[in-house]
Amino acid sequence: MLKSIKYIWHNACRWVCVLGLVCSVMCGLSSCGWREAEAVVAMADSIDQTQHLIYNDTVALRKAIHTLNNPLGRTFKRSTLGKAFYYMGRNLEDNYSQVARAAECYVAADWLKIDDPIYRGRVNSCMAGICGDYNRDSLSLLFYERAHQEFTRSGDEWYYAHSLLNLSVRNHALKNFCEADSLWQLAAEYSFDEEYKWYLNDVRAAYFYRLKVSTSPDSIVYYLQRNPITDSWRACVLAGAFYDLGQMDSAVYYAQKVVGEYNDVPSNNVSAYYILHKHAILNNDILAADSLASLRMDERRKSEAKKIDSLDGIQVFEKYLAYCEVYRWRVLLYCLAGLLAISVVVVLLWYWQRAKKEVHAQAEAVQQAEMEYHQTLEEQRNQRLEALMQHVEHFRARYPKPNKEWSNYEKMRTELNQSLLCLLDKLAERKLSEKEIRLCIYCLLYYDVSTKVLAEYIIYSAVGIRTFKQRTAQKLGTTAANLYDFLVGLAISD
Repeated sequence: MLKSIKYIWHNACRWVCVLGLVCSVMCGLSSCGWREAEAVVAMADSIDQTQHLIYNDTVALRKAIHTLNNPLGRTFKRSTLGKAFYYMGRNLEDNYSQVARAAECYVAADWLKIDDPIYRGRVNSCMAGICGDYNRDSLSLLFYERAHQEFTRSGDEWYYAHSLLNLSVRNHALKNFCEADSLWQLAAEYSFDEEYKWYLNDVRAAYFYRLKVSTSPDSIVYYLQRNPITDSWRACVLAGAFYDLGQMDSAVYYAQKVVGEYNDVPSNNVSAYYILHKHAILNNDILAADSLASLRMDERRKSEAKKIDSLDGIQVFEKYLAYCEVYRWRVLLYCLAGLLAISVVVVLLWYWQRAKKEVHAQAEAVQQAEMEYHQTLEEQRNQRLEALMQHVEHFRARYPKPNKEWSNYEKMRTELNQSLLCLLDKLAERKLSEKEIRLCIYCLLYYDVSTKVLAEYIIYSAVGIRTFKQRTAQKLGTTAANLYDFLVGLAISD
């Protein structure tokens, strides 16, 4: 057996050495490519952190991903590969509108678990943004909550405050207005730069846009006019607010900004053309109204087409979340299977040795168990004896003479039976009469009284008490002289 163990151990060491050599060769061959990939990601990080821009060399990023996306790269350069996937996803989404491919990159980055929690949070924020853009608000909220957890771990207040605002946006989109308001109030406690203040105002305006109360249009105008109108969303929401307030000139002004200066979000263009169409009808400009209605329908088709094109991206996230759930169970099953396999191997290796010792061990175990069992019984017996003696002394102190009420057997049984470890019931099972049971109880409680006094206690003749006691003892299988010891033993028995 010892030789077989040494043989297995030597073979295992030999295979470890071989694998180590192979890994060393592969690492040496790929080290040059790894350095180039790390340089690309370092450049992307630098541009991101200093210029707040996304590195847009997709060719270099694709090459870095190709270099690192292998078992060794995923093991030793996990964070570098994760960042490469993140920057590639940002390029595909922002610059090429390839939402589905971007979603695949974000999923790959999230799966790799980049060391920096800020990057993990940014990846989840991107996934949440895609879901939110296409009205998958519940899914978007899930990813924003994951991002918020990562930003909280990072300790970075800027990212933390922005994540609060992102959560607020998703909650009021889901009509969780109380939660959305609370999150916004928390975010409003932070003060960074002008852009953060503008984002605060945007989120507050979006809150009233969803809330739809009578004061919503005024509130929207109040918050958005504090911001520069630099994008389609602000102009569109302002146009709608002024339209609701009946201020058509202002509504038309901002609607024209949407379709003229920005014209980049089809869904916003649909709302803007609606206002312009209504304005044309009010001015009896039928030709303009027809043209605007046609343009509005074109933008609606673009909006729907864009949503359809991006459904694949949403499905990527849904499949990823489902896979993560299955993966947890799979890992658990694999671990259990591995433990089972190891256990079987260990049992087989040591079975013969254990078989030799089994008989001896079993004999010792039985002997030890018997000793412990008898010791336990003895301890329990001593405990019961101690308890019985305490109760006997208690009743002797309380009743130097038997209680008069004990002349009623049921009252005596009620008061004494439990304290005397159910002795009355045990005597009754042996077919003793109530008077014989009373005699036995008095013999136990008042063990030091004379036969004459005992006769007085049970109201029996002094002449016949000895015979009565002897006859009772015989029914119990003992003698009058040993009656007390018998009663003690009967009481403490199970």
